[in-house]
Amino acid sequence: MFPNLLKMMAQRGLNDGDTGRIIGVSRTAFGRKMKTGSFRPDECRELCRYFGKPFDYLFALPGEAPCRENALR
Repeated sequence: MFPNLLKMMAQRGLNDGDTGRIIGVSRTAFGRKMKTGSFRPDECRELCRYFGKPFDYLFALPGEAPCRENALR
């Protein structure tokens, strides 16, 4: 659901389990969050901090107007 988040995970060689551990959830829970978009604000902040990317970039949806990766920095 979030192509930029998937891209960042791939660049770092992370799977759902690895990324789930970053935010304190299981692999299954992380996969469900990716499908439904049900990330809590603290989870979003942690992923943005971990990947060093702004929310608007990391959680952009497919088909949204592209935003510049460093627009909020």
